[in-house]
Amino acid sequence: MASQTMCILFSESYGVSPNELASERTLATIPFAGRYRLIDFILSSLVKAKVSNIGILTKEHYGSLQDHLGWGKDWDLDRKTDGLKILTPFAKAETANTRNRSAIDALLSARGYIEMCDEDYIILADANQVMNVDFTAMIKSHIEREADITLLYQNHDEAIYNGVVLDSDTSGRVVDAYFTVGQENETQSAMLNVVIFNKKLLLSLLDRAFTFGWTNLARDFITKNINKLNIYGFEHKGYCAVINTVADYYQASMDLIKKEVRKELFYSDTPVLTHVKNSVPTTYGFDGKVHNSLIADECEIDGELNNCIVFRGVKIKKGAVLNNCIIMQRSIIGSGAKLNCVITDKDVTVADNHVLSGYSTYPFVIAKGQTV
Repeated sequence: MASQTMCILFSESYGVSPNELASERTLATIPFAGRYRLIDFILSSLVKAKVSNIGILTKEHYGSLQDHLGWGKDWDLDRKTDGLKILTPFAKAETANTRNRSAIDALLSARGYIEMCDEDYIILADANQVMNVDFTAMIKSHIEREADITLLYQNHDEAIYNGVVLDSDTSGRVVDAYFTVGQENETQSAMLNVVIFNKKLLLSLLDRAFTFGWTNLARDFITKNINKLNIYGFEHKGYCAVINTVADYYQASMDLIKKEVRKELFYSDTPVLTHVKNSVPTTYGFDGKVHNSLIADECEIDGELNNCIVFRGVKIKKGAVLNNCIIMQRSIIGSGAKLNCVITDKDVTVADNHVLSGYSTYPFVIAKGQTV
């Protein structure tokens, strides 16, 4: 079944304002969990399901994407047939000037590539979702139900803000889909940005989108066709974090401090694959103290860390105290510095004895390469 299925991944989340961490990179390649990038999670789930024809749609700042993925060797996708392909925003002349303002614009720019592929089904998914998806079961459900479209969703007890909520009948067929702004408090089925289409149907919808100027995939492809097509839901029962804002990123990162979340994401039967970098182990000085934190390789820890995530090559100097912080690659935290709820991008230096503090819902972000 997976051999009949291809995938298009969106490296950006369209319709969402860019955050500080994605100013010089795609959302898909924001560093996460000490050694990974956001795209690693959805990509690993696809590889586990033996989906081997994967195209990644880009918008801008995709150098980091090319650097991280290469030819796809670390995911066993460096193949003569199919494999991993990065699709640039100027792949088609008539859509090049749009700069991919929407997901539909991006798909239109890749229409020729999609049509050229032999698969019968196509998965569309955002790459900024941290979760392990059972694509094997989802594809099987789509085929057995003879669905035109299958939507991944997750049940939530709390109100959902700025999302699409699905109502289904007892057979799982979606009978209504609507946007919510969080007024309701009962359990809701929140649509995640993972959808399976019959490929011929998607191509037909793209042609109509080009004709009528459609721009919103959920509104124009899903909600307008609820009563016309066989649209089914497939429930995702595990952990999921969708990363659009800095607050989203910070919350998902702090979730990793919880043992049950780490166990589900990294110790399941779906290994999270990433670009492998060989480095020396981390060294801990006599004054180094670490509590409830994730520390990558090649670090030098001489200060105190509490509930922190630290990436490769970071130096925490003597007397520094960090609480609830995320410190990315090769950053240096000076002696006596006090940091709370701070995110440093790569290659940041915090001078000796500086005090910096954010808040759990509004962390303090230091841009790449800055000295504070």
